[in-house]
Amino acid sequence: MTEQEALVVLNAVPELGAIRIRKLRAYFGSALGVLRASLDELRVCGLTSLTTAENIFHFSKDKFLQDEYNLMRHKGLIVLTAADENFPCSLRNFEDSPVVLYIKGEIDCLCQMSVALVGSRAASFYGCKSAKSFARAFVQAGMTVVSGLARGIDTAAHRGSLEAGGKTIAVTGCGFNYMYPKENLSLMEAISQNGAVISEFACSMPPLKQNFPWRNRIISALSLATVVIEAGPRSGALITADYALSQNKDVFVLPSNIDNETALGSNRLIQDGARVALNPEDVLSQVKKGYIPSHSNDNPEVLLLSDEQAKVYPHITFQPVHLDELVRQSGFNISSLMNITLSLELKHAIRQLPGQYYVRNEHA
Repeated sequence: MTEQEALVVLNAVPELGAIRIRKLRAYFGSALGVLRASLDELRVCGLTSLTTAENIFHFSKDKFLQDEYNLMRHKGLIVLTAADENFPCSLRNFEDSPVVLYIKGEIDCLCQMSVALVGSRAASFYGCKSAKSFARAFVQAGMTVVSGLARGIDTAAHRGSLEAGGKTIAVTGCGFNYMYPKENLSLMEAISQNGAVISEFACSMPPLKQNFPWRNRIISALSLATVVIEAGPRSGALITADYALSQNKDVFVLPSNIDNETALGSNRLIQDGARVALNPEDVLSQVKKGYIPSHSNDNPEVLLLSDEQAKVYPHITFQPVHLDELVRQSGFNISSLMNITLSLELKHAIRQLPGQYYVRNEHA
């Protein structure tokens, strides 16, 4: 069994989860080390309950892997783990980052500049129309649109992206053996041909209610900014906005009728200080503040930076600079700065050297 396979197994163990998997992996030295540990070692490590330790020890590892890879072949899936070099940089190294991704579609689009569009399942006509309009504008500006494949705003965002000929990423809250909602099966297939559908859950994981808020951290992490189109007072879109803020990402909100119950939560986000987006350009102009021209004449490009990235990037040159020095120069704390440098690595603007040193990439 490889380290990647061990992570796939641990990811499917009941009541374990990504945070505990990372802690166990650090304690035992590897995911393989966790699976090779005795029941007593798992019990006394202090990182699992008795039930969870028994779940790990008694899990049917070989049979699960055989069944899982058969399902993956049948459904045309690719799996990436935190042990793979091409695991998306934006999904590494925050406390609750996923350890496994199942992907149907293009891997490369997970490392492109993206904006999240989220909102209510019970969306109004105005909300769905706005989601489509914003999605079209974003893909026409060269962005990939990320959403959650749910009814309402998510569906409108994905459809608007595809209708404009762009890429879109759907992050689902269940395994690929299920389709939720069922009416979006054809949309899921279309997204897999023009972007990617991804899930961190094993193929046999049903669409459990508690998993959908959890997947929202992936939606925000993949994106440079999150735009809330319309959200009720308990909408999952508000959870996505909270995750975005904790990941040092911008949150924008489209204002809506104050009498509209499905927009009560999003309007309150504005009241709490979220940025207002009256049109797609309000988002794009803010995100584009960090555009820096490439020096390549053959393939002219621009580097798109958020406000935080634009404050850090000038301090990273072609001479290695240590993380501690970046903390001093930028004024960000280490936790925030590591998230920012990871997002810059995702854009191939910088790269990390051994010993927590950073340099600017030659093409930047």
